[in-house]
Amino acid sequence: MQLLLRQVLLCALFAGIFLTIALWIQGASARPDMAGFDPGEMGRLESAMWRSYYEGRWGQLASQTMEVACRQHGFSWWDGARVSFYAARSALFFRKQTDDPRCLPDLIRYYAIIGKATGTHFDIQKAADLELRWWKERRQNVAPQDYAITIAQLASLVYGVPQESVLASSTMRANAMAYRDARRDGKMTDADWQEISRQLTLACRLLKESLKV
Repeated sequence: MQLLLRQVLLCALFAGIFLTIALWIQGASARPDMAGFDPGEMGRLESAMWRSYYEGRWGQLASQTMEVACRQHGFSWWDGARVSFYAARSALFFRKQTDDPRCLPDLIRYYAIIGKATGTHFDIQKAADLELRWWKERRQNVAPQDYAITIAQLASLVYGVPQESVLASSTMRANAMAYRDARRDGKMTDADWQEISRQLTLACRLLKESLKV
């Protein structure tokens, strides 16, 4: 019995060492790029993330967020796991209570990881504030064209581009949100989610084009 226990512990030790080395190698080779996404894939993934959020599938939301972070933005598995966790947890807190004080600290952690991993220098606190602001504006039934401005301010800050260059993509994103909100309370169909995917794909294409300027 003791021999079996030692063998199990030894296997666990080697597995831990292997995982640590694999994470280090993968992290060292990661080249995060917030502008490196594929618009078609991003539109599909974001639509899926929205659906997971509204249907309360939090584990799936975290997995989809990690796919965006690692496959679309090139983050390491470690950083991708952390941004996915903080994004999903903040969204969960917000869904239950608009003014939950735990939302903002998680968003600050989220943007701090992004800033450090990408080597970009933007105001982390302001980015988190803007993210939470448009969440609240949307819930408070502010007009889509108005909270689109907040989304554009956030995109301008994170990507380091003029606000006017990302306003079209931000407006398209806000319109997709308004489309979903008009069909809340269980009225969303598969066709509606396909339409949101189409709108988000267009928003991502507009954003991608604006980042080339």
